[in-house]
Amino acid sequence: MQHVGLRTVAGPREASELRMRVEAHHLNTNGVVHGGALFTLADTAMGMAVHTALAPHERCATVDARIGYLLPVREGEVVCVGRLVHREGPVAHVEAVLSVDGREVARATGVFAVFSPEHAGSLKAKVDS
Repeated sequence: MQHVGLRTVAGPREASELRMRVEAHHLNTNGVVHGGALFTLADTAMGMAVHTALAPHERCATVDARIGYLLPVREGEVVCVGRLVHREGPVAHVEAVLSVDGREVARATGVFAVFSPEHAGSLKAKVDS
């Protein structure tokens, strides 16, 4: 978060708000914010929204995330609001809306796995086998 320059704004339970002031290092060769910077903002906001609804012993990780870029961003502050849409057991569905000056510039959706740290080792063993 520090490397990209994200700032957290306090949000309600099952939601989050992050902001990123556009700086020169965010721009690609076309002079617009690189999609990866916006994706990082969205993925982080979605994860934070899930995190607000976790029990103390639970953790989460992105399983799938998609983003649609609607408008180019060249300057200003990008505001990203993440929201937990639905959680059923170990699966959480989330969304994020990114805007600049009140205009939506991108929209993301994601699926997060929810797990307990003691189960993380068994997940790793399954992946490694």
